[in-house]
Amino acid sequence: MTVNVSSGPALSDGTAAASTAVADAVPGARARPRIVDACSLVYDDAGWRVYLHRLGENAPEYLDVFSASFCRYFGAAHTAYRDALAVRWQDAVDVLLPPGRPPFDLAAHLADRRRQGVTGEFAMGSQERLPDGRTVNDWLLETTRDVRDRVHVWAGLSLRDPATALGELERSAAAGAAGLCVIPFLDGTDPADPRFSPVWDAAAGARLPVWLHTGHHFARSHPSGLGSWRTVETLAGRHRELLLVAGHAGWPDVQETLLTAARHPGVFLEFSSHRPRHMDRPGSGWEPLLHHARGMARDRVLFGTSTWVNPAPTGSLADELTALPLPAEVTTAWLSGNAEALMARAAGARRRG
Repeated sequence: MTVNVSSGPALSDGTAAASTAVADAVPGARARPRIVDACSLVYDDAGWRVYLHRLGENAPEYLDVFSASFCRYFGAAHTAYRDALAVRWQDAVDVLLPPGRPPFDLAAHLADRRRQGVTGEFAMGSQERLPDGRTVNDWLLETTRDVRDRVHVWAGLSLRDPATALGELERSAAAGAAGLCVIPFLDGTDPADPRFSPVWDAAAGARLPVWLHTGHHFARSHPSGLGSWRTVETLAGRHRELLLVAGHAGWPDVQETLLTAARHPGVFLEFSSHRPRHMDRPGSGWEPLLHHARGMARDRVLFGTSTWVNPAPTGSLADELTALPLPAEVTTAWLSGNAEALMARAAGARRRG
């Protein structure tokens, strides 16, 4: 697939200070720091169907708990969705993705990213199969081949089988993946199980950062400890060269996750799925992050959206972050500088390797 688009600004040389303020492309909007979305989902309808079916098969609670968010994102009628979900979750997915939807348009997607002030995104993949036999990772890598300066593919791995995961890692790395992502509660396996050590060793050797779902999840069939700050602590201690991004910052155990990052220089926190405007409210669970924003959290926090979870546009979510009582240099680092630094660090290590 060839897409004729003009690429936006590439990621910087990796210093948080390099993330200078730029004007948002929306007329009349105030200037804000540029944005790197460290948890983005970029799919066509076939990819979204695979994504939703993976939830339905392994964590159907998500289709219930986030019903309003899904309907809002896909433009579906909530009542029709809820009625279908009461019968079969597969029917609810059909409500979200009816026949005749416009095909995915990468150029339009990138144009919207520009308008929002997004200069880069980490697009999370999956090794699940599409109807044509390709994996979602394959589709992402092929679709974004000409815009890798803006869309950085983090290939998804399933840890159900260590050998298959290792093979997918090697294939995706050879095809240009910039990172990896793992969602333990969908696999029902413990990433810290020694059986998966070859996968983590390979990720470290290929200098591919790993986004790992951490903290709370809604899958009642799997324990809450799958992918906790303890998992991050174990992996970081065992695989010293591994770069790890704790997805959703291990919430509600944000303090423990942050302290883990303080102990391990390769650990970062990413807070997608949570709205910045709620962070400074008492009892939010984000108090440790804000308390340490000028210190240990300054260079370890990434901004992400999870795309469908929150109803607000990406630019508005970034504005919520800048409205928090934080120094401008901290919000600039969190919105883009730290993500740029992480990618530059990984790319530099790959070149040296």
